[in-house]
Amino acid sequence: MARVWSIYDREYRLVLAVSDEPGIFNFARVPDESIEPIEISFATLQCYDVHAEPELLNIVMRCGDIDELLEGLSARGFKVIEGRPAPRRFARL
Repeated sequence: MARVWSIYDREYRLVLAVSDEPGIFNFARVPDESIEPIEISFATLQCYDVHAEPELLNIVMRCGDIDELLEGLSARGFKVIEGRPAPRRFARL
């Protein structure tokens, strides 16, 4: 069974979800059709923040395995929490 981590920025906003199954880096926005998928041999990633995306992708591309990725994210100040992102509660207006 795949393991999943939720990655939060310094303000505790969800920026990335990571699975330890090989896959691709899913951009926060759908990229142009000319952009080839970025395959990751050790993880599948879903980015949720277009502003953090360049930094996150840079960290991912410098890593060779899931442990190195999680350590790299932590070292750059991101909060790494094992488990799927928790849904937020929305105020009723």
